[in-house]
Amino acid sequence: MNPSYWIQRFQDNQTPWTPPVMDGPVPFHKDSRCAGLARAFATFQLGETGGGTRLQRFVRAAFPPDGGDYARAVDLFLAEEHRHSAMLATVVEHLRGELQRRHWQNAVFRRVRTLCGLEFNLQVLLTAELIAVAWYGLLAHAVPDPLVRSACARITRDEVGHVAFHADFFRTVHRSRLPIGSQIWSLQFQAVLLMTEAAAWWEFGRCLRSFGISRRMFQGRVRGSARDFLARVGCFPGRTTSTRSDLKAVIPGEQ
Repeated sequence: MNPSYWIQRFQDNQTPWTPPVMDGPVPFHKDSRCAGLARAFATFQLGETGGGTRLQRFVRAAFPPDGGDYARAVDLFLAEEHRHSAMLATVVEHLRGELQRRHWQNAVFRRVRTLCGLEFNLQVLLTAELIAVAWYGLLAHAVPDPLVRSACARITRDEVGHVAFHADFFRTVHRSRLPIGSQIWSLQFQAVLLMTEAAAWWEFGRCLRSFGISRRMFQGRVRGSARDFLARVGCFPGRTTSTRSDLKAVIPGEQ
């Protein structure tokens, strides 16, 4: 992989998000869907609050003595995730919701990430980001509130880049594997993703349906992003994509 490219890309993407100015009362506050959306965003915000110490430890162990340029790229990636946490806190406050201190999905997510080394740690992160691309990308079109739409669009753009960042790592890993090894990895990755997708819909499906987003739409976005990831990695021959084309698909007005 090319860590220097990602270091530069993350550095170039540090422009702060500026919430749109809301003149006067916010009509969406009277919407019956507002409270449910605030709770869902609070759950996502909790997932972005980790310090990334486990991942940093795994990176430095895999690339001694200090992780090199890849560790620097990972540090910048984590900083971007922390900015998402701050953005989501703003969204929850805007929706008059309350931030969460704990949630069962977040606890499971963190526990699973401690079980194995760097590769599985990144895979668990990746599955969460594929869910996030679908969640934010769909809501960026569906929620009538300008601030929520703006935050969703910005986070979607960043998360698409994160998926590409992880694809670069996994593509390098799979170059050293026989085809059968890559196929076995791809199967377990898809199994983990499907379980994560089912858990996400169980938790957030009611909220998404209230904005006209069906389970089929959610699954299609998650699985489409997963197929594109596997194509980049080399585990899904015959399908190619680009980060830029993904952005056009998921972000309103992205050119």
